[in-house]
Amino acid sequence: MACRGVDGRGQPPSGTLSWSGPPTFSANSTHAHNVCMVSDFFYPNMGGVESHIYQLSQCLIERGHKVIIVTHAYGDRKGIRYLTNGLKVYYLPLRVMYNQSTATTLFHSLPLLRVHLLGALEHKDVRNVLVQGHIFLNTSLTEAFCMAIVEAASCGLQVVSTKVGGIPEVLPESLIILCEPSVKSLCEGLEKAIFQVKSGTLPAPENIHNVVKTFYTWSNVAERTEKVYERVSKEDVLPMHKRVNRLISHCGPVTGYIFALLAVFSYLFLIFLRWMTPDSIIDVAVDATGPRGAWTHQQSRNKKGGNNDEVSETR
Repeated sequence: MACRGVDGRGQPPSGTLSWSGPPTFSANSTHAHNVCMVSDFFYPNMGGVESHIYQLSQCLIERGHKVIIVTHAYGDRKGIRYLTNGLKVYYLPLRVMYNQSTATTLFHSLPLLRVHLLGALEHKDVRNVLVQGHIFLNTSLTEAFCMAIVEAASCGLQVVSTKVGGIPEVLPESLIILCEPSVKSLCEGLEKAIFQVKSGTLPAPENIHNVVKTFYTWSNVAERTEKVYERVSKEDVLPMHKRVNRLISHCGPVTGYIFALLAVFSYLFLIFLRWMTPDSIIDVAVDATGPRGAWTHQQSRNKKGGNNDEVSETR
């Protein structure tokens, strides 16, 4: 991520920043996991989500886990493809409704269709767009990580964001103004950010960039993700009737029963699919776990034997 200098912002280098950085973790994992990344957005489309999934998958493979990716087809890119280190990608023949989104994703994004958007940006153009402003406003109602606010902070912008999902854990308080997901709270946050910009109390953009670039590396993100998988793998798997009861008790008297009914239909549909296509006839993803994985050995044999065949798809 890049950042412009002081002259591009027109502000003196005022304010100070200090940050000890995210905690580090040891690479001691008790066992390997089978991980499935599911997203509407993946290569050949390029963006924050696509980059996040790809880089995290590569790091998890290097740490000894098996990873596959499930996305929708992009033009002629259908079926099964293999990317670097044996990363297996399933391009499903799902109908795209809008902006590379299938019906499920589009349903949650309908309100965005009434807003004027810049459209898809090449990754190399993101910095040039961000540095045109002073404040980055994020109004997400749900969010897991939000790569966009890291990019904005790295470009020296003051970030104002709703306090939802994992956003409070992404940036320190000195680099973000957190607001409740309401119009009143967001207006108050914007007013505070505007006052900071006008009064010149914000740190210089290059100082912010130098701090933000030390926060995350993909290896560090993979280690954190691995910790989550380790914790989840030790939890008890609830039987279906207990899952239904939990939905009813946690989601309200009306929506709880609706969600429970959808869960039952989804479970029955899964049973039907497994009957139509038994697990025994499904091909297993290449185990490309780390430097000793099958993919690494295959590449080594190809280089030694002068075999230049490339694995692009299996069926």
